[in-house]
Amino acid sequence: MGSTRLPNKMSLDLGGFPIIDWVITRSKRSKLIDKFILATSSSIENDYLIEVSNKHMIESYRGSENNVLSRFLEIALKENADIVVRICADNPLIDWDEIDRIIEYFLTHNFDYAFNHIPALDNNYVDGVGAEVISSKSLYKIGNMNLDANYLEHVTKFIWNNKKLFNIGILKAPLELSFPTIRLDVDTKEDLLFLINNLKNYKLYKSPVDLDIFSFIKFLNENYE
Repeated sequence: MGSTRLPNKMSLDLGGFPIIDWVITRSKRSKLIDKFILATSSSIENDYLIEVSNKHMIESYRGSENNVLSRFLEIALKENADIVVRICADNPLIDWDEIDRIIEYFLTHNFDYAFNHIPALDNNYVDGVGAEVISSKSLYKIGNMNLDANYLEHVTKFIWNNKKLFNIGILKAPLELSFPTIRLDVDTKEDLLFLINNLKNYKLYKSPVDLDIFSFIKFLNENYE
Protein backbone atom coordinates (compact mmCIF):
# COMPACT_ATOMS: atom_id res chain seq x y z
CA MET A 1 0.00 0.00 0.00
CA GLY A 2 2.98 2.29 0.59
CA SER A 3 4.02 2.68 -3.05
CA THR A 4 5.64 6.06 -3.63
CA ARG A 5 4.76 6.16 -7.33
CA LEU A 6 1.13 5.14 -6.88
CA PRO A 7 0.03 5.36 -3.22
CA ASN A 8 -2.57 2.87 -1.98
CA LYS A 9 -2.55 1.21 -5.38
CA MET A 10 -3.81 -2.16 -4.08
CA SER A 11 -7.14 -0.52 -3.17
CA LEU A 12 -7.51 1.47 -6.41
CA ASP A 13 -10.39 0.63 -8.71
CA LEU A 14 -9.76 -1.29 -11.90
CA GLY A 15 -12.82 -2.07 -13.97
CA GLY A 16 -15.10 -2.08 -10.94
CA PHE A 17 -12.89 -4.05 -8.57
CA PRO A 18 -9.89 -3.17 -6.34
CA ILE A 19 -6.56 -4.25 -7.82
CA ILE A 20 -5.88 -6.65 -4.94
CA ASP A 21 -9.19 -8.41 -5.60
CA TRP A 22 -8.12 -9.05 -9.17
CA VAL A 23 -4.84 -10.55 -7.98
CA ILE A 24 -6.32 -12.78 -5.30
CA THR A 25 -9.38 -14.08 -7.12
CA ARG A 26 -7.44 -14.90 -10.27
CA SER A 27 -4.53 -16.48 -8.37
CA LYS A 28 -6.85 -18.67 -6.31
CA ARG A 29 -7.86 -20.49 -9.49
CA SER A 30 -4.42 -22.14 -9.50
CA LYS A 31 -4.62 -25.91 -9.11
CA LEU A 32 -1.02 -26.41 -7.97
CA ILE A 33 -0.65 -23.95 -5.10
CA ASP A 34 -1.18 -25.72 -1.78
CA LYS A 35 -1.65 -22.64 0.38
CA PHE A 36 -2.06 -18.91 -0.17
CA ILE A 37 -0.58 -16.41 2.28
CA LEU A 38 -0.83 -12.66 1.83
CA ALA A 39 2.51 -11.30 3.03
CA THR A 40 2.70 -7.66 4.05
CA SER A 41 4.29 -5.43 6.67
CA SER A 42 3.14 -4.45 10.14
CA SER A 43 2.55 -0.86 9.00
CA ILE A 44 -0.94 0.36 9.86
CA GLU A 45 -1.58 1.38 6.26
CA ASN A 46 -1.60 -2.32 5.38
CA ASP A 47 -4.54 -3.10 7.66
CA TYR A 48 -6.67 -2.86 4.51
CA LEU A 49 -4.80 -5.82 3.00
CA ILE A 50 -5.46 -7.93 6.08
CA GLU A 51 -9.18 -7.15 5.78
CA VAL A 52 -9.08 -8.21 2.14
CA SER A 53 -7.27 -11.46 2.93
CA ASN A 54 -9.90 -12.24 5.56
CA LYS A 55 -12.66 -11.52 3.05
CA HIS A 56 -11.13 -13.99 0.61
CA MET A 57 -10.49 -16.52 3.39
CA ILE A 58 -6.74 -16.71 2.95
CA GLU A 59 -4.09 -16.41 5.64
CA SER A 60 -1.95 -13.32 6.09
CA TYR A 61 1.48 -12.69 7.54
CA ARG A 62 2.89 -9.40 8.76
CA GLY A 63 6.61 -8.82 8.98
CA SER A 64 9.33 -6.26 8.42
CA GLU A 65 8.49 -3.12 6.41
CA ASN A 66 11.82 -2.92 4.58
CA ASN A 67 13.24 -6.45 4.85
CA VAL A 68 10.81 -8.16 2.49
CA LEU A 69 13.15 -11.14 2.14
CA SER A 70 12.72 -11.86 5.85
CA ARG A 71 8.96 -12.20 5.37
CA PHE A 72 9.49 -14.94 2.81
CA LEU A 73 12.07 -16.70 4.94
CA GLU A 74 9.82 -16.62 8.00
CA ILE A 75 6.83 -17.93 6.04
CA ALA A 76 8.90 -20.72 4.44
CA LEU A 77 10.15 -21.80 7.86
CA LYS A 78 6.73 -21.56 9.49
CA GLU A 79 5.07 -23.61 6.75
CA ASN A 80 8.01 -26.01 6.29
CA ALA A 81 7.69 -25.26 2.57
CA ASP A 82 9.82 -26.90 -0.12
CA ILE A 83 9.13 -24.12 -2.60
CA VAL A 84 7.67 -20.64 -2.49
CA VAL A 85 5.59 -19.12 -5.28
CA ARG A 86 5.85 -15.35 -5.32
CA ILE A 87 2.87 -13.54 -6.85
CA CYS A 88 3.25 -9.80 -7.32
CA ALA A 89 0.30 -7.82 -5.98
CA ASP A 90 0.60 -5.29 -8.81
CA ASN A 91 -0.19 -7.88 -11.49
CA PRO A 92 -4.03 -7.70 -11.62
CA LEU A 93 -4.30 -9.75 -14.80
CA ILE A 94 -2.15 -12.61 -13.55
CA ASP A 95 -3.35 -15.86 -15.10
CA TRP A 96 -3.87 -19.00 -13.02
CA ASP A 97 -2.84 -21.29 -15.87
CA GLU A 98 0.44 -19.40 -16.19
CA ILE A 99 1.00 -19.78 -12.44
CA ASP A 100 0.52 -23.52 -12.80
CA ARG A 101 2.65 -23.63 -15.93
CA ILE A 102 5.67 -22.15 -14.13
CA ILE A 103 5.15 -24.35 -11.05
CA GLU A 104 4.97 -27.51 -13.17
CA TYR A 105 8.04 -26.42 -15.13
CA PHE A 106 9.94 -25.84 -11.87
CA LEU A 107 8.88 -29.15 -10.34
CA THR A 108 9.86 -31.22 -13.37
CA HIS A 109 13.42 -29.84 -13.42
CA ASN A 110 16.14 -29.30 -10.88
CA PHE A 111 15.83 -25.51 -10.76
CA ASP A 112 16.63 -23.12 -7.94
CA TYR A 113 14.41 -20.46 -9.43
CA ALA A 114 12.02 -20.11 -12.37
CA PHE A 115 9.86 -17.25 -13.61
CA ASN A 116 7.33 -16.15 -16.19
CA HIS A 117 6.11 -12.90 -14.62
CA ILE A 118 8.34 -10.63 -16.72
CA PRO A 119 9.88 -10.68 -20.19
CA ALA A 120 13.53 -11.57 -19.55
CA LEU A 121 16.30 -13.88 -20.79
CA ASP A 122 14.51 -14.18 -24.13
CA ASN A 123 11.44 -15.92 -22.69
CA ASN A 124 9.27 -13.52 -24.72
CA TYR A 125 6.51 -13.24 -22.10
CA VAL A 126 3.94 -10.50 -21.67
CA ASP A 127 4.80 -8.55 -18.51
CA GLY A 128 2.42 -9.34 -15.65
CA VAL A 129 0.71 -12.68 -16.30
CA GLY A 130 2.91 -15.13 -14.40
CA ALA A 131 4.79 -15.72 -11.17
CA GLU A 132 8.17 -16.62 -9.65
CA VAL A 133 9.04 -19.95 -8.05
CA ILE A 134 12.02 -20.35 -5.74
CA SER A 135 13.19 -23.27 -3.67
CA SER A 136 13.22 -22.71 0.08
CA LYS A 137 16.80 -23.98 0.02
CA SER A 138 17.76 -21.06 -2.23
CA LEU A 139 15.85 -18.62 -0.02
CA TYR A 140 17.78 -19.83 3.03
CA LYS A 141 21.04 -19.57 1.08
CA ILE A 142 20.34 -15.94 0.26
CA GLY A 143 19.08 -15.22 3.76
CA ASN A 144 22.33 -16.41 5.32
CA MET A 145 24.36 -13.91 3.31
CA ASN A 146 25.36 -10.46 4.50
CA LEU A 147 23.33 -8.54 1.93
CA ASP A 148 22.90 -4.86 1.14
CA ALA A 149 19.54 -3.34 2.09
CA ASN A 150 18.52 -3.23 -1.58
CA TYR A 151 18.61 -7.02 -1.78
CA LEU A 152 16.54 -7.32 1.37
CA GLU A 153 13.81 -5.13 -0.10
CA HIS A 154 13.67 -6.96 -3.45
CA VAL A 155 13.37 -10.68 -2.77
CA THR A 156 14.83 -12.19 -5.94
CA LYS A 157 17.13 -9.36 -7.02
CA PHE A 158 20.19 -11.17 -5.66
CA ILE A 159 19.42 -14.11 -7.97
CA TRP A 160 19.08 -11.83 -10.97
CA ASN A 161 22.38 -10.10 -10.19
CA ASN A 162 24.19 -13.39 -9.54
CA LYS A 163 22.77 -15.74 -12.16
CA LYS A 164 25.85 -18.00 -12.20
CA LEU A 165 25.16 -19.03 -8.59
CA PHE A 166 21.69 -20.41 -9.37
CA ASN A 167 20.07 -22.84 -11.77
CA ILE A 168 17.44 -20.62 -13.36
CA GLY A 169 14.54 -22.01 -15.35
CA ILE A 170 13.67 -20.01 -18.46
CA LEU A 171 10.18 -20.95 -19.61
CA LYS A 172 9.32 -19.80 -23.13
CA ALA A 173 6.01 -18.02 -23.59
CA PRO A 174 3.21 -19.71 -25.52
CA LEU A 175 2.60 -18.06 -28.88
CA GLU A 176 -0.54 -16.27 -27.63
CA LEU A 177 1.48 -14.55 -24.88
CA SER A 178 4.66 -13.89 -26.86
CA PHE A 179 4.44 -10.11 -26.71
CA PRO A 180 7.26 -8.82 -24.45
CA THR A 181 6.47 -5.17 -25.20
CA ILE A 182 3.03 -5.42 -23.53
CA ARG A 183 3.03 -4.43 -19.85
CA LEU A 184 0.09 -5.43 -17.68
CA ASP A 185 1.56 -4.65 -14.27
CA VAL A 186 0.49 -1.52 -12.38
CA ASP A 187 3.46 0.51 -11.22
CA THR A 188 2.39 4.03 -12.13
CA LYS A 189 -0.76 6.06 -12.72
CA GLU A 190 -0.14 5.70 -16.46
CA ASP A 191 -0.09 1.90 -16.13
CA LEU A 192 -3.41 2.00 -14.31
CA LEU A 193 -5.04 4.30 -16.86
CA PHE A 194 -3.82 2.06 -19.67
CA LEU A 195 -5.60 -0.93 -18.16
CA ILE A 196 -8.71 1.03 -17.17
CA ASN A 197 -9.17 2.37 -20.70
CA ASN A 198 -8.57 -0.95 -22.41
CA LEU A 199 -10.78 -2.95 -20.04
CA LYS A 200 -13.55 -0.39 -20.63
CA ASN A 201 -13.30 -1.03 -24.37
CA TYR A 202 -12.79 -4.79 -24.02
CA LYS A 203 -15.97 -5.35 -21.97
CA LEU A 204 -15.86 -9.17 -22.17
CA TYR A 205 -15.92 -9.85 -18.44
CA LYS A 206 -18.24 -9.39 -15.46
CA SER A 207 -15.73 -10.21 -12.73
CA PRO A 208 -11.93 -10.61 -12.59
CA VAL A 209 -12.07 -14.38 -13.11
CA ASP A 210 -14.17 -13.98 -16.27
CA LEU A 211 -11.36 -12.26 -18.15
CA ASP A 212 -9.56 -14.62 -20.53
CA ILE A 213 -5.96 -13.48 -20.84
CA PHE A 214 -5.45 -14.88 -24.34
CA SER A 215 -8.53 -13.04 -25.62
CA PHE A 216 -7.47 -9.81 -23.91
CA ILE A 217 -3.94 -9.94 -25.35
CA LYS A 218 -5.43 -10.49 -28.79
CA PHE A 219 -7.69 -7.49 -28.22
CA LEU A 220 -4.70 -5.33 -27.19
CA ASN A 221 -2.78 -6.30 -30.30
CA GLU A 222 -5.73 -5.34 -32.47
CA ASN A 223 -6.68 -2.17 -30.59
CA TYR A 224 -3.52 -1.07 -28.77
CA GLU A 225 -4.02 2.35 -27.18
